[in-house]
Amino acid sequence: MHRRLVALVAVLMLALTACGQSGQGSEAEPAAASRSIAHVQGSTEIKGTPDKVVVMDFGALDSMKALGLSDKVVGLPKRGLPKFLDEFGAEKYADVGTLQEPNLETINKLDPDLLIIGGRSAAKYPELSQHWPTIDISFKADKGLLDGTEASATPIAEIFDKQTELSEKMTALRTKANGMQSAGAAAGKGLIVMTSGGKVSLHGENSRFGAIHTILGVPLAKENIATDGHGEPATFELLAEINPDVMFVVDRDAAVGTEGQNARQILDNELVHRTKAWQNNKLVMLDGSRWYIAIHGLDNAGAMLDEAVAGLKG
Repeated sequence: MHRRLVALVAVLMLALTACGQSGQGSEAEPAAASRSIAHVQGSTEIKGTPDKVVVMDFGALDSMKALGLSDKVVGLPKRGLPKFLDEFGAEKYADVGTLQEPNLETINKLDPDLLIIGGRSAAKYPELSQHWPTIDISFKADKGLLDGTEASATPIAEIFDKQTELSEKMTALRTKANGMQSAGAAAGKGLIVMTSGGKVSLHGENSRFGAIHTILGVPLAKENIATDGHGEPATFELLAEINPDVMFVVDRDAAVGTEGQNARQILDNELVHRTKAWQNNKLVMLDGSRWYIAIHGLDNAGAMLDEAVAGLKG
């Protein structure tokens, strides 16, 4: 009888142990949920909340920082990194090539949960998306700075559950923009000029720099400027003929790190001297890293507007 009792207890203990192990399995954490995130090149399945993100667009990097997500970034292109994002030049962030040419080997070593591309890296989407979850936050220039900034930041906010923070940022940005129109309207007729390689091009209200006219309300010195990424080619004679009250100037060479004459040197000639903008010292020099390289970005967009208004007052 005693032996039978001992055997019965042993069997019961084995059964309880098996049940406990089974219960532990059933209480294990469920697999991370997967979400479909829409972007300009389709939609991407994102599993859980990414911890390792490679960012191939400086506007997106600015938005990541603005949304409190800097700690998620593990790599970015460091060539041409804007000064206002210089914290990402630290050694803990890997250098993953250039905006146009990502270093696939380096990215592979980082094993990212998410790649964010846009603008200059957008053409690489088909290749990158084969290896890693990738979203493209690009937007067309004619969408406008405010709507474009919101559109580009929306997929990021959705992935990291930062919709409330995004809404607060955009409300503040639109409020800022609404309060700046009087400064632009009183500026006189304005012309946006980009210099590069000793030459100049013009940019209108539907260009990447169009916020000068559409948000700040600066009247157009020239109508119907062709919409093109690098602007409508112009001569110094044409600048003198247009004769703007104020010129907003973007130095492309300085923005991309190309050596040569700076924008003011290029414009310092007899023909440009005839313009009211030159004579009245109304050349507003815009930071190319903000206006030409990053463009959007939840913090950068407001800084762009501040810079333009400050230039008008200076």
